[in-house]
Amino acid sequence: MDEKTILVIDADEQVQQQIQEALADRPCRFIFVSEASEAIVQFMTEMPNAVILSLEMPDGDGVETLQNIREFDENIPIIVMTGAPTKEKLIAAKRAKAVDILLKPPDFSRICGKLCNHLWLSEELLKNTEGAEGGAPAQPAAPPEPEPFVEAVPKGAEVLNINDTIAGMRVARTLVLNDVVYADKGMVLTEVVIKRLTRMGVPEICVYIDAALKKRVEQRKKAAAAAPVMGAQTGSGEKVFSKVKRNAVRADANEPAVVRRTLKDGNVVEVEGFIVDISGGGCALLTADPLDKSEEIILNFTLDEGKFLMKDVRGVVRHSIRRFGSEELPQRSGIYFNSLTEKFRENLITVVFKLERDNKKKEDDLRARFGYGPKKRRPPSAT
Repeated sequence: MDEKTILVIDADEQVQQQIQEALADRPCRFIFVSEASEAIVQFMTEMPNAVILSLEMPDGDGVETLQNIREFDENIPIIVMTGAPTKEKLIAAKRAKAVDILLKPPDFSRICGKLCNHLWLSEELLKNTEGAEGGAPAQPAAPPEPEPFVEAVPKGAEVLNINDTIAGMRVARTLVLNDVVYADKGMVLTEVVIKRLTRMGVPEICVYIDAALKKRVEQRKKAAAAAPVMGAQTGSGEKVFSKVKRNAVRADANEPAVVRRTLKDGNVVEVEGFIVDISGGGCALLTADPLDKSEEIILNFTLDEGKFLMKDVRGVVRHSIRRFGSEELPQRSGIYFNSLTEKFRENLITVVFKLERDNKKKEDDLRARFGYGPKKRRPPSAT
C-alpha cells in the first residue's frame, strides 16, 4: 500500500498519540499541528491526503480553519472532532462535507476505519483485481448507500428522548435532527454532558441501556407525572406555577396556524394548519396534506387567547401520519422547534403551564356541574 500523509490539527498530545497508534499498521506519515495559525501553512506545504481537525484550538477558530482548508481543496477527506458541539459548528462541518463528525474523546477505531476507506483499497478489492485475467481490471465497488435511520442504531442500544436520559448510561451515538454525530462508545453520560446536548438542541440520544437504568427512567417519569402542577402559595395567597414538570407537560392548544413550506422544486407555499397540543420543545400539527420527514417548516400562530405570539417559528417534521385528525385536516405531524432561544423557550413553557392549568380548571368545572369529567366518572354523592 502507498504511504499517505495525514495532517492532524489538534493541541491535545494524547489525541495525537492515540491517532498514531490506531493507524500503526498502515503506511502513514503524520504531521501534527497544535496551533490554528500553522494549520494552513502546513496544509499548503505538505499537501496531505487527509485531515483530522479539532474545532477547538488554543489560538484560533477551528471552524475558520476548516472553511479555509475546504476552499483550498474540495475533495480531501476531513474528519472533524469537537469537545463543545454547537449548532454552528455542526452546520459548518456539514457544509464542508466532512466525512465524519466525532465528539471528543473520539472513537479512534472509527477514525481508522474512515481513513482506511478513503485512502486505501480494501484487501478484498485488491484480491479481486489481481485475480482478474484476460480482461479489464475490476471496477471499484460503488459506495454503499447510507444506512437507514432505523438500522443505524447499534445492537444492544436504544434511542431515547433526551429528557429521559439519566447519568450513567453509555453513549452509542447522539442524534441531532436525524443527522448522526458519533461519540465514543465507552463514554459515560454525565449531568454536564446531558445539559450540553440539551442546549444544542439534541431531541434524542442513542445509548446502551440495561434493565436497571431503564427501570429508573420509568420511575422518574412516573414521579414527574404525579408531581403537582401547582406550587406553593405566595404571601398574598395567590398560587404560582412549579416547573417540576417542565420537560413532560404538553397542553392542549386548539389554535389555527399558518404553515409555510418550501417544496422540493423551491416554491414557497402557505397552507392552513391546526395546533392540537404544544410543549416547550414542539407541537402536534394537523394539516390537509402529509409533511415530509425532516422537512423544515415555518409556523405562525398565537397562544393564550392571542396574548402570546409564535411568529416565524422554525420547526422540523419528526413524523407525519394519518390519524386522529379531522376530515378537513386528517394528517397529524410531530414538530420539533429548532430555532427558539432559551429565553423564549422559558416564556413558552410558562404559557404551556398556564394552558395546562386552565384545561384542568375546565375539567374540574365539568365534574362540579355534571358529576363527571373527561378522565373518570365521579362516585354518586351520599344521600
